[in-house]
Amino acid sequence: MTARTAPTLVLATLLALGAACASAQTVQPLPAPNAAATTAEAKDADGAPLVETAKPGKTKDAAVEHLVTEDSQVKIEETRVRGVTRKIVVHSKIPGMGSYEIQPRDPSIDPENDHGAGMRLFNFGF
Repeated sequence: MTARTAPTLVLATLLALGAACASAQTVQPLPAPNAAATTAEAKDADGAPLVETAKPGKTKDAAVEHLVTEDSQVKIEETRVRGVTRKIVVHSKIPGMGSYEIQPRDPSIDPENDHGAGMRLFNFGF
């Protein structure tokens, strides 16, 4: 067998196996839709429900943390959701200075492409 016919032989074998598997599967016709039945009442040919309802589990909401750090000049409020920093607000204690928000890094974006990370967002209140 030469090197040129080996890939052709492998491809032919895979196609034959795929056709044999496809012909071995049987298709059952769908039951006629009943306008009066809802999805919760719909049953298949064996009498099992078509739609199963999941029992409510004991799940906790997302862990949200509000951290506040203060010194003589600023007060920093940080909000974390599931341990990921979502919002940082810096409030200045110096009269006449406003507050601003620091945009944290988005973990779903590559650091090279996250150009807004670390930028300050000022709110002038207009």
